[in-house]
Amino acid sequence: MLHSKDRSTVKTLIISNRLPIKIERKKSKLKFTASEGGLATGLGSFYKENGSYWLGWPGIIPKNKEEEAYIREELKKLNLIPVFLTEKQIRDYYEGFSNAVLWPLCHYRPSYVELKESYWNAYQEVNQLFAEATAEIVDPSMRIWVHDYQLMLLPMMLREMNESASIGYFHHIPFPPVELFQMLPWREELLRGLLGADLVGFHTFENVDNFLDSCSGIFQNEIDRDNFRLSGRRISVDVFPMGIDYEKYSQQALSPETITYSQRLKNLFKDQKLILSVDRLDYSKGIIQRLNAFELLLNMHPELIGKVVLFMLIVPSRDQVNQYKKLRNEIDRMVGNINSVYGKPGWQPVAYFYHAVPFEILSAHYLAADICLITSLYDGMNLVSKEYIASKQDAPAVLVISEFAGASKELSDALQINPYAVRRTSETLYEAIEMPLEEQAERLSASQEIISKFTVHHWVNLFMERLSEVKEQQQQELARKVKTRVLEAIKDRYAISTNRLILLDYDGTLVGFNKVADKAIPTEQVLTVLDDLSADERNHVTVISGRKYHFLEQYFGNKAYYAIAEHGIWSNYPNHDWHLVPGLQDNWKSEIRDILQRFTDRTPGSLIEEKTHSLAWHYRKVERAFGMRQAQELLRELRHVNQTLNLQLINGDRVIEIKSKQVNKGKAALNLMNQIAPDFILCIGDDATDEDMFLALPANAITIKVGDKQSHAKYYVENYMEVLDLLAFLATE
Repeated sequence: MLHSKDRSTVKTLIISNRLPIKIERKKSKLKFTASEGGLATGLGSFYKENGSYWLGWPGIIPKNKEEEAYIREELKKLNLIPVFLTEKQIRDYYEGFSNAVLWPLCHYRPSYVELKESYWNAYQEVNQLFAEATAEIVDPSMRIWVHDYQLMLLPMMLREMNESASIGYFHHIPFPPVELFQMLPWREELLRGLLGADLVGFHTFENVDNFLDSCSGIFQNEIDRDNFRLSGRRISVDVFPMGIDYEKYSQQALSPETITYSQRLKNLFKDQKLILSVDRLDYSKGIIQRLNAFELLLNMHPELIGKVVLFMLIVPSRDQVNQYKKLRNEIDRMVGNINSVYGKPGWQPVAYFYHAVPFEILSAHYLAADICLITSLYDGMNLVSKEYIASKQDAPAVLVISEFAGASKELSDALQINPYAVRRTSETLYEAIEMPLEEQAERLSASQEIISKFTVHHWVNLFMERLSEVKEQQQQELARKVKTRVLEAIKDRYAISTNRLILLDYDGTLVGFNKVADKAIPTEQVLTVLDDLSADERNHVTVISGRKYHFLEQYFGNKAYYAIAEHGIWSNYPNHDWHLVPGLQDNWKSEIRDILQRFTDRTPGSLIEEKTHSLAWHYRKVERAFGMRQAQELLRELRHVNQTLNLQLINGDRVIEIKSKQVNKGKAALNLMNQIAPDFILCIGDDATDEDMFLALPANAITIKVGDKQSHAKYYVENYMEVLDLLAFLATE
């Protein structure tokens, strides 16, 4: 549960596809009962309190307006807000896009994906319905927590309604690798939807990596320590493995009714090892692989016939969908075949039940089972494994869990399997059956220690605390952003000064990046702004760039302002005649050039640029992930060689530059400053080379980074367009 101070001060709006309630028609009356799912249990501790709400579909279509009004009124008493959907919306949004597109894709079943435009249209429509319903009840003090894949567009819709809202999102199922996710025609819209949140949570690091890889690949932005930037906002992405209500399961297992029912089960399967599996009907659960492994176990160990039972509880799910119909038919066929081949009078190897069971009965099954078998082919978390562990207090127990279930990352003391490796799975099952009681107790104790600490309440607290931290960090970042207040302060200092030095980087600062560097030429807007600034005789405007001096001369040679090229190697200050920094040596070039050539030969799209006293390896045209990997490898090799050469290695934006340590932008800026003795300094740049200026200039200099990356600059702007707006604003004094 949330800390007491959070309870009293923070209101929360939880949004999920389904409300934590079941509504059934019984004899023309509606019956309302609470859901028992992990999410409902975990969040039930605070959504009913201090003005908090839960918004979602109630799972029923009202017969008429009167019934709809009645449902709203009854749910309002429980702090639940319904979003009613039509049959068509349920079919196309829920059964269609959510479960015939996103579900199979996220569970590594691309061949099951049905890419229908009508599904996508319905998905957008329903997410918009949820956004509109949210707008009616949310207030600025509320934090919003959106849950799961049915509502991936919702965070951005809510962000567009309120830029400063505190929005979290949690993805309860796996997130697919970038190669799979990119097959979706609507991949950018879905990612942009999630990036409307301040904090995006997943169960495992693998899913975090998959998500960030997709974001980086599609938006071409770099990842900064599990943070991603979109349109100037920093979005944090983190791991929050979901737990269970440990006390609920452990206490229920000790109740007299559970113990009694559990004993009946044991008597029913007397002198037999009971292997329990509990699943929804779904192809991601590995039920076919489980049956194959169990059949192989009986075949390899005939002495187990009559002494072991696979007890399968399968909860009905989407069994009208074609893929699920086929799955159920195949399960029926395989169970029938195993029982007919290996069964004998009074004993069947597989006990198979296709229906839901009440919580108390499920608890008794957990308590009675000697082994719990999880064979997920891909699972976000799988809480059954944790429920089983919590239910086995002093009783013998062995958990056999698929390495593809998220819970396996925490439950390292369980026996782990690859369900696709059927023979090894059957061997692991045999190991579980034969495991000594002492080893069972040791493994169980270690697992219980983990899940008793990392409960669902802990999960809620952790996520909410992290969301608060993220919002605080965003507020601190906003204080550095050049907005109206900062802009006016800069203008005030500019207005009272009489001798100004304005230092401006070129690529990424005055112009945007282009894959072909020579095409990134100054626009009319750039030239006009610089002309306007330099028309004021109090201004010493200088473009200070890593570009060759020939390029700067071509576009700025006939201007009143100055230019410094190749990070300070060339300068045309003070009389517009280009001159070199004296004393530079190039005897290191041949060795470095050979290294760069090797990497160019094995990295399609990369190229070497040779400047007067530096070398640069560009990889703007290289596929992003491959280019970054090659760049990191190149940097490692260069650093090793540089132990004797003593050069400066610059890891820039899709470029690695190597030059003498005798010059850099910082030294060039200081040299200029000492000659001009300004009473106002403005310095703007976007990459690693500009950090030398930010560090070298005095504390009273106004330093601005383009892009909110880690920097020594005092302020930041989002992009080069904002730089031009800022300069134009100053020029209009």
